[in-house]
Amino acid sequence: MALRSKLKLSTGMILMGVAGLAVNNASAADKELLDILKSNGAITEKQYTELLQKGKEPDETLKKMAWAGRIKIKGDLRLRQEFVDVNGKRDEDRQRYRARIGIDAKVTETVDAGIRLASGSSDGSTSTNETMGDAYKKDSIWLDRAYLNWHPLAGLNIFGGKMKQPWEKVGDIVWDNDINPEGLAVKYSTKLGNADLTAAGGYLVLNDNDGLRFDEDSKVVFGQLSSKFNLGSAKASLGATVYDYSNENLILGTIADDGNDTTEFSLYELFGSVALKTSLPVKIYGQYVKNSDANGINDGEDTAWLLGFGTKYNKWKFDYNYRETELNAVSGEFNDSDFAAGETDAEGHKFKLGYKIDKNFGVGLAYYMAETNGLAETPNSDIDTLHIDLKAKF
Repeated sequence: MALRSKLKLSTGMILMGVAGLAVNNASAADKELLDILKSNGAITEKQYTELLQKGKEPDETLKKMAWAGRIKIKGDLRLRQEFVDVNGKRDEDRQRYRARIGIDAKVTETVDAGIRLASGSSDGSTSTNETMGDAYKKDSIWLDRAYLNWHPLAGLNIFGGKMKQPWEKVGDIVWDNDINPEGLAVKYSTKLGNADLTAAGGYLVLNDNDGLRFDEDSKVVFGQLSSKFNLGSAKASLGATVYDYSNENLILGTIADDGNDTTEFSLYELFGSVALKTSLPVKIYGQYVKNSDANGINDGEDTAWLLGFGTKYNKWKFDYNYRETELNAVSGEFNDSDFAAGETDAEGHKFKLGYKIDKNFGVGLAYYMAETNGLAETPNSDIDTLHIDLKAKF
């Protein structure tokens, strides 16, 4: 018998033994606990059935095991080969990895908590990559998320702490996917006819400015309305968002001096998508952003847009989009850090191809063909980036 099979058999026997000692009988309350253990993967379907047949009296030991069903541990590991060419010359050729592990816990019936650790550096918020090749020194682990989610009413979620992005989106020209904002956010979802409607808003702290009052801190206040609905046989989504930055001029070097020459941002965003049910499913999506508060010499360079499509076939996935981001359309601190090395005043193509080797394990390619314009940090440059990834989830 293979080692893996022996380990699996041994683990199953241990679980059966513990659970068998814990249960003389199974009442309705115990059935709920067993349901949780089964759904969380702690016991198999066969073990679940056998434990239910043992009777109807509750047991204190089994109740103590219920904590296992309230906690979920998940993570991922990505290995990456990265090539970056600037104007035809090699700028980067490096090996990197990203490691993340998180714990999600059901604290009460209406309160959830989440904590996630990740590799990377504390210097930036748009990457959790760690570059290999530092004489085997120990690498750092950072707190990537730490939040509470209180849902006192059906459809209502109130988030506080360092959280995943609490808004809907179809592109990354405003926010890099690795951004985890901090503050307070509220999200409410309901159904109206065949449409799912969501309203979200929040107060997100950018910088705690020493010596100033709370309302003088650098922050982003946002509001969003979005909807998902059926359009004939297709599934569609539409949304509009406002991101209003306050006191951003107090953190020069973080917002106003990172590829931009504006000191103010108030972003208005429109986005949407249509998923077509054809023999080869296709999703078309788009995003448009305007910074209505852009100031400075280049205050007219204030819009960005993205248009793309994606499809999948068996184990293959493909995605493509074209984008153009003017100098002051979005913050160069928080937009997609891979496209044009994170610079604004850039345009070009993004290709992604993925193949699922096995469950939770696959390989991916991403290729960015970007051109910067005359106002960028590195003006009139061609920046080509290639990522070759090996990804595992657990």
